[in-house]
Amino acid sequence: MDKRQFTIVFLPDGRPAPGVLTTEEVILLLRLDGDHPGRTLKYYRDEGQLVGIKLGRKIRYTLDEVMRFLAKKTEQRPT
Repeated sequence: MDKRQFTIVFLPDGRPAPGVLTTEEVILLLRLDGDHPGRTLKYYRDEGQLVGIKLGRKIRYTLDEVMRFLAKKTEQRPT
């Protein structure tokens, strides 16, 4: 029997995060601040730190990918 554990991730406004996120939802989830949070997200994408998928004309991010990105960033944090 497969015993996978599922974690529900919530956006800051209390909504559950969907499996595929928009740029705006990723900015909220990562709590990117500043004048240009979209540029920060693009930097992470351009550097290969966060992988986006192009669906139509828009870039989307899977929740699994965003959580992987956060885990990797957590490992890299200064001590």
